[in-house]
Amino acid sequence: MIVELGYPALRLFGAVRRRIGVRVAAILVSIFIAIAAGLTVGFYEYFAYRAGWWKYAPAHAMIGSFCALFIPVGEALMFLAIPPIAARMLSRDDRPIVSAVAGGAAFSVAIFAGYALAYLLLEYGRAP
Repeated sequence: MIVELGYPALRLFGAVRRRIGVRVAAILVSIFIAIAAGLTVGFYEYFAYRAGWWKYAPAHAMIGSFCALFIPVGEALMFLAIPPIAARMLSRDDRPIVSAVAGGAAFSVAIFAGYALAYLLLEYGRAP
């Protein structure tokens, strides 16, 4: 999903940053890609459920009967960080391997934070 959504986000940022400014472009692209990630994962979870690949135990907040809501919300939250992480990673072309590893580490923190925040907001301390 990082390539599927991250690359278009970077291309979109590059296309609009001169027209609307770097800061506004970064914010809008981050929000756009976060929404796209949440929706995409929601569809993936639905198709996986329909194919019988897996299902979630009942949660407090569900999307239908097939997915705990914190899953797509967590994806959306983590993808908010893709544009800033990628921008920092790509700006360090003097050390590409170090930059790629640092970017991957930063995104792993974003993954944890996104899912943890979504779970805390939607599930923690609530019974299904």
